[in-house]
Amino acid sequence: MKKVLFITLCLYFFVPAIAQISDPGYLIEPINETIEQTSIFDDNEPFDLTLQYDITSFIKNKYKGEYLDAVLILHLNETDSIVKNIRLKARGNFRKGHCFFPPIYLNFKTDPIQNTDLEGIKKMKLVTHCSSSKVYEYYILKEYLAYRVYNELSENSFRVKLVNINYVDTGKKGRNYRKEGFLIEPLELLVKRTNSVEVDPKLVRGGDVKELDMDRVAIFEYFIGNTDWRVKGGHNMKYIKSMEEVTNKVIPVPYDFDYSGFVNASYAFPQEWTTIKNVTEREYLGYCRNSNENLLQVIDEFVQNKEEIYSLINGFQLLSDKERKQLQRFTKGFFDEAKNPKVLLGTVKNECRGIDF
Repeated sequence: MKKVLFITLCLYFFVPAIAQISDPGYLIEPINETIEQTSIFDDNEPFDLTLQYDITSFIKNKYKGEYLDAVLILHLNETDSIVKNIRLKARGNFRKGHCFFPPIYLNFKTDPIQNTDLEGIKKMKLVTHCSSSKVYEYYILKEYLAYRVYNELSENSFRVKLVNINYVDTGKKGRNYRKEGFLIEPLELLVKRTNSVEVDPKLVRGGDVKELDMDRVAIFEYFIGNTDWRVKGGHNMKYIKSMEEVTNKVIPVPYDFDYSGFVNASYAFPQEWTTIKNVTEREYLGYCRNSNENLLQVIDEFVQNKEEIYSLINGFQLLSDKERKQLQRFTKGFFDEAKNPKVLLGTVKNECRGIDF
């Protein structure tokens, strides 16, 4: 009986200590489950996020794809935070092999998040820094900007949230990190926001996709210099179907832009279905069209958003001046073509693909 009482007292006094990180220089705010309804992705202001787990074991076993227990703390502002007992695992076939610190799946199934737009969401993607090298941090930030650019062009896009991540290692090495990363809006939240439903990529063919939305994606991928996508099989593409329209056509939603010339990662290369030799070159992978009407509309959308796009780049102070200038030069290459739509349409005509691509 005394032994049981001792264990009970230990649990009572020491379990709350999980809310404190071993690093004395950092203290996690107490959980506040009475916060008002909060929308994580409705604004572009970054917030702090803390992950407390066995990082040593995570890195050692990243290839296995097994979940680890973790504590997640969302620091929404100076006074409000959400603390959850979650599970996490490494994701991304290439990045698990290439990255010392691969991207992560956050799983809330065991302790659902409430009072935010994530209520009911079971999993979410966290894009991490891959390597401690500064250049890899820039890759992450530039991919974040690529998502933001497409947000300017279409609501049928994955919103992203920049986060300052405090990694607290409960493993043997006890190495703590503080790095930038970003959260990607879960598909369940996207379809709710756009009043649509997800469609299995295996069922989608080129002729099933709405032409205007498809051309917008294709021009965007050309804009960022990305060839790592394809309609067939849903390669780096999700599909949704609007519940507000009577149509059998689906809408493509692109993601995963780290192989683009916009990011220009050292490990990136053009895909086998292209003819270019370097990702900083551009090649159009959209479908050939009998009419230029939609393409002209999309090109005009880019031109109309030109200042917003440049403002995104120029105002992103987390990137160095050198990185921002490189992005400006790369972006300018597209807009130089778009000045005369006939020039860009000529490229489209020469490089476009058949509907079975």
